[in-house]
Amino acid sequence: KRMIVETVGVEGTDAGGTGRDETESRTEDLAVSPSQTREIFTEGEWRTSPIFRREALKPGNRVAGPALIIEPNQTIVIEPGWLAEITARNHVLLRRVEKKRRQAALGTEADPVMLEVFNNLFMSIAEQMGVTLQNTAYSVNIKERLDFSCAVFDRHGALVANAPHMPVHLGSMDRSVETIIRLNSGDIHPGDVFALNAPYNGGTHLPDITVVTPVFSLPLEGRVAAQRPGGVLSE
Repeated sequence: KRMIVETVGVEGTDAGGTGRDETESRTEDLAVSPSQTREIFTEGEWRTSPIFRREALKPGNRVAGPALIIEPNQTIVIEPGWLAEITARNHVLLRRVEKKRRQAALGTEADPVMLEVFNNLFMSIAEQMGVTLQNTAYSVNIKERLDFSCAVFDRHGALVANAPHMPVHLGSMDRSVETIIRLNSGDIHPGDVFALNAPYNGGTHLPDITVVTPVFSLPLEGRVAAQRPGGVLSE
C-alpha cells in the first residue's frame, strides 16, 4: 500500500566541532547611550530605566539592568542585577552579574507538617463536596458529564482549597463568593444558602449557578456562646 508521510523530524549535529560558543567570541567593550528613559516597575518599586533601540546596538555593547531593549517585534526586559551583552554574532546574551537577594517565602514561618495536614484536610472537604453533589444529582450534566466545581473559601472570599474540577468555574468562583459576602454583610446566618449566576459578579453564563453556603465555628470556651462566621463552601 502507498504510505503518506505527514511529518518528518530532522535533527542536525556539528560533527566537525567547528561551532563556537557565544562566550568564545570576544569583543571590545563599547559604550552606548540610551535613546530615552522611562519609569518601569520592577522588584517592587518604580525605577528610572534607559531604553535602547536594538538596531542601534552593536557587537561589544553592554546594557546593565534595569533597562529595556526595543525590537520591532518584541521588548527585552533587563532586570536589576542582569547584564545584556551584544555578542560578536550580534546576539543578545543575558547574564546575571549580581547575586539574587533571597527573601523568605510567604508562609515559611508555619509548621510544614501542620501546613500539609490542613492542606489535605481542606482539599478533602472540596473533593467530598463534589462526590456528594455527583451522587445526589438528577441532572445528567452533573452526574455523568461532571460539569460542576467545588471549593472552600475564607470569610473574605479568598480561595482556601478547590477540588480538581472545571477550571472555568474555579477561576471565577471567588468573585461570586466576594459578591455574596459584600451584599449580605452582617446578615449571613447559619443555614443560609445563596445562589448567584450574574455574569458581572463571577458568573460564567446564566445556566451556571453558584451556590454559596456559610460555615460557622463555635468559640473554644464552653461552645455555648453565639456562633462566629467562618469560611464558605461554594459549588
